[in-house]
Amino acid sequence: MSFREKKKVYNLLEILVLLIIPLPILDLNAIYMILVLLIVGFSKKFRNEKWSEYGFNTVTIDKLIIASSIGVLMGFFDSFLIEPVISKQFGTPDVSGYQQLMSSLSGFFVVLIIGWLVGGMFEEFFFRGYLFNRLKMIIVHPLAHKWISVISTSLVFSTAHWYQGIGGVIGTFYFSILVGMLYFYFKNTWCLVLVHGFFNTVGILKLYLT
Repeated sequence: MSFREKKKVYNLLEILVLLIIPLPILDLNAIYMILVLLIVGFSKKFRNEKWSEYGFNTVTIDKLIIASSIGVLMGFFDSFLIEPVISKQFGTPDVSGYQQLMSSLSGFFVVLIIGWLVGGMFEEFFFRGYLFNRLKMIIVHPLAHKWISVISTSLVFSTAHWYQGIGGVIGTFYFSILVGMLYFYFKNTWCLVLVHGFFNTVGILKLYLT
């Protein structure tokens, strides 16, 4: 087996492992994030890659404003239009754990920080910035790469939210599809961090106020 073939096999194995780790069947919960960071950190160092290869490029102010606005609009649209419909058909997403934390103002800020660090930063770096980059190494056709990346990561991303019930899985799946498409519009992971972060902020504010 040539070096090129070995590299392709390694890429495929890495992708498969990273797509399996978040699945609820393994019941790793937050531990999966530690495993992901360890694997990603080793792979990045081994390949001597730059953060820009994962979409962390310089971004203009106007794109940051657009991304933030999209996140807020998506948050309101989801909280007051989409989620009620999904809840009626498939059950309300189970976010009781967050609601218990938000029994005080300090708890609200704790959940808000989690929403930005885990939802905004980690999930966008991993599910979009990193995995999209890895999938590009084995899928050379641009259109095929786009759709396979968006759909495969969205399936795993939504399934990882199984603890929220069917309603939560459906909600996170459509959200992930939209954010995945936005990646190819912005071509910048920082923008997705803002979209996701502000989306979560709206949802968290709604939970706290109600």
